[in-house]
Amino acid sequence: MRLILRDFTPADEPEVLRLFAGCDDWFQAATGHPSGPGDVQSLFYALPEGATFEQKHLLVAEAQGMIGFVDLVLDHPARHEASIGFFLVPKDLRRWGIGRAMATALTQRYPDITQVHVSLTDFQPGKEFLKAMGCTVNGQRAVLEIAPRSEGR
Repeated sequence: MRLILRDFTPADEPEVLRLFAGCDDWFQAATGHPSGPGDVQSLFYALPEGATFEQKHLLVAEAQGMIGFVDLVLDHPARHEASIGFFLVPKDLRRWGIGRAMATALTQRYPDITQVHVSLTDFQPGKEFLKAMGCTVNGQRAVLEIAPRSEGR
């Protein structure tokens, strides 16, 4: 599978809404509601405390169609760190290595990131994925340490 991780564009909104509908189990666990039409637009304004709009990146993962979505804030909570709001793969595509491929694509696209922070919800598949990726879970937060890239790597 050749996965491409690229910036979200407004033309992607209908397909992202379909992807969100395939992730309704996550939306129910995280918000208590299914996904809806305003969810994409609200992402532009959802920032963790201390972050600016310039740090925000909405990304779509494609491989023969849209297969994932990432809501990322760079250099938050500190320089060379990132905070992830959403990291979504539709339920019918889970457990096929797509999440791991998306994580690899993120580290390739942003090689200066050495630590990733994720706020946890009661979504059990997400917690299991984070543990499988090597995250340290501490209460409602998970942190993934990423080794800095050396020259030539």
